[in-house]
Amino acid sequence: MMIRISSLLIFLLLISQADVFTQQRHQRMQEGRERLETLRQVRMIEALDLDEETAARLTVLHKELQTNIRELHRDIEKLHDELEATLEEEKPDAVLNEIRSRIEEKRDSIHTNRIDFYSDAEEFLTARQIARLMVFERNFNRDIRQYMREAQRERRRGR
Repeated sequence: MMIRISSLLIFLLLISQADVFTQQRHQRMQEGRERLETLRQVRMIEALDLDEETAARLTVLHKELQTNIRELHRDIEKLHDELEATLEEEKPDAVLNEIRSRIEEKRDSIHTNRIDFYSDAEEFLTARQIARLMVFERNFNRDIRQYMREAQRERRRGR
């Protein structure tokens, strides 16, 4: 009887620790995402050589874009999960096509959000600044992907 209670307590302790670990991991990921966005904002302002007022306007607009895109990506991920489950359940093609259509709508929304962002930015940025912004976005994203790949390689070597 005492062994069962001890085993149960150890099991509950392990479960609670796993939950704490998951929460801490999620928090670290969120903090990393926020640091990355701050770095992006600072570098973007530097690359475009913006004054304070313009930088503030662009920062607000860009944060809104990032929030919208992040939410759309979450929606797409959920739809992919739904599509996978639908495939496993062998539902009719019409159901698969409906889910695929919703995924494409979300992808189109991402594109529309980007177009709207640049259109709104035209109200306070010059054509040259918008061109620099587009180049900055491409280069920054490429550099971050490359950094992440290198960090992953280093972690693998360290094992």
